Order: sequence, then C-alpha cells, then structure tokens
Amino acid sequence: MVPVRIFRVEHLLRFTRAFHLLTIIGEERGNVEFYSSGFDLVVVSRHLFVVLHIKPPFLLYYQPPIFSRFLRIHLWEFRDHLRDTLLTSSSMDFNLDCRRYPPLAALTFHDDTEQLKRIAIEFMNIDKVNVVLTNSQVTFSSEFKGPITFNVENNECLISGVNDDERTEYSVKFRPTSFFCELATLVDRVWFYHETVKSEIILSAPVSIDVILMMSFRN
Repeated sequence: MVPVRIFRVEHLLRFTRAFHLLTIIGEERGNVEFYSSGFDLVVVSRHLFVVLHIKPPFLLYYQPPIFSRFLRIHLWEFRDHLRDTLLTSSSMDFNLDCRRYPPLAALTFHDDTEQLKRIAIEFMNIDKVNVVLTNSQVTFSSEFKGPITFNVENNECLISGVNDDERTEYSVKFRPTSFFCELATLVDRVWFYHETVKSEIILSAPVSIDVILMMSFRN
C-alpha cells in the first residue's frame, strides 16, 4: 500500500524542539490523534498527561487520515528522524502507512518561566508539592522544601477567578525535573488551570501562535 501524506511541517526546527520535550518524559511511545482542526501528540506517563497541539496554520499541508483518528508512534525513532531531516531541510512530510501504524483499539494563574524552572529544581524528586492559591499570591511548598511564593502586587504572577476571601489548595508533582527545566527554556509563559469540578490541574504552555503544549498532572 502506498503511504498516505498526512501533513507537512514548515517550521521543522521549532516543531523538533517542541517534540523533543515529549521524549524526555520517560515513555517510549505516544499517540497521534487527528481532528479536522489539527492534531495532537499525546504522551501519558505515571505523573503527566501531556498534549502537544498543532494547528493547520503551522503546517504547509494537512489532511487527516480516513482510516483512523488514532495512531501509535515510537517517540525516540520519530525524534531521530526529525533530527536527520533537519540536516538537509527546514520542512518535512509526515507519511503514514496503515499497515505499519495500525489504529488503536477554572481557576488560573500564569508565571514567568524562570520561576517555573526554579520551582522544578527546588522540588526535585519531591512526591508531593502543595500549592496554595489566593487572589493575591500563590505558594509552593512541601514537607521538607520551600515555601516559594509569588505575589500579584510584585508582578510575579497574574491570578484570576479567585474571590477576595477564597483559598484553594491542591498538590502536584514536577516530574521528571528535566522536562520542566527544558520547557522553561522553550516558552515565555505558562498557565496553570485548576478545574475545581474535576479536581484536575492542567498546565498550558504556548510554544508559538500555532503550537500549544498542554499537560495534566497525574497525582
């Protein structure tokens, strides 16, 4: 069967840098999920649920496959292929052979990425990092480390959706540390979303105007 062209990436270096983050989470394989508006690269580990979302404006060509919306890929092999292609080209076609890739059966604040790196290093290998959020500050602490506090008044963070007398507490794990440190070098801002109904913590990091990395902390 002739391979089917699915998409063509124009800004290959930026795409490769973003994809590299998926390979240092600790998992060998990930999923590609195709939609009419773009596609997601999804990696699920013990501590994180990470989604790299790509929109068509980032692509020279995009045609979702008709035989499956879900495909499984080997992350390290695909990373090496991207690096090899970068030596000779700034763009790349992504072709799928359906025989080779069978289908697979709010409270918010954002902070500077240097602060994200500081948090990841400070709480390296800590199983539980406690987060306390009010309308004026956010504090990260653990039993043996911290606290690290960022204040709205000092322009260290922005907080929305929190009432004057409201206090929200939850916990996260910044693992693997290398993932969050590398993420801090790639993006300018990160957003934390606390979905109170589902008790889910999501981090969103825009890599560019057309590429967004999203992850859910798995506690």
